[in-house]
Amino acid sequence: MQAVTTHAMALSRRHFLKTGAMGGMLLATGSAAALLTGCAQAQPATGYVYLREAELTVLRAVIPSVLAGTLPEGKARPAALDKALASLDQLLANSSVAVGDQIHQLFALLSMAPTRIAMAGVWSDWPDASPEDIEAFLLRWRDSRLELLRGAYLGLSKIINVAWYLLPESYAAVGYSAPVRTI
Repeated sequence: MQAVTTHAMALSRRHFLKTGAMGGMLLATGSAAALLTGCAQAQPATGYVYLREAELTVLRAVIPSVLAGTLPEGKARPAALDKALASLDQLLANSSVAVGDQIHQLFALLSMAPTRIAMAGVWSDWPDASPEDIEAFLLRWRDSRLELLRGAYLGLSKIINVAWYLLPESYAAVGYSAPVRTI
């Protein structure tokens, strides 16, 4: 019994070390690439406090998959997507510096073609990626053996969901009726 427990602990420790090393290497690579390409110093996009142009490109492609079934269809969809982006921008602008740095690193990895292909498996530029490719990327990260990718999936999907469900447009989808104001 002792040998089995020791062997299981060694495997989990080995797995932890490998995951940590791979995560550190990926973040270092992404950070170095962002610094070399100027992404790390990029200013927020026009009309935004936090989000940068490259991040908006990723988010415009990913948000419809994360919020599948909750965004309106047809002509109302672009306006709803813009409101979700504005809500996300405000949410991230009011987050801690550490969270903001991690989010910028995640988007730097997803914005650059080599790391987008290696990490997300999405060969097309984000505006050209099919919904199926984006769904496959999200599922790969969600179900990954690597804790780093599962954590990135959770972080990305949670911030998008929180930003959307802060908006009054989403209240009906969850059966929430806003309190009536009497003044």
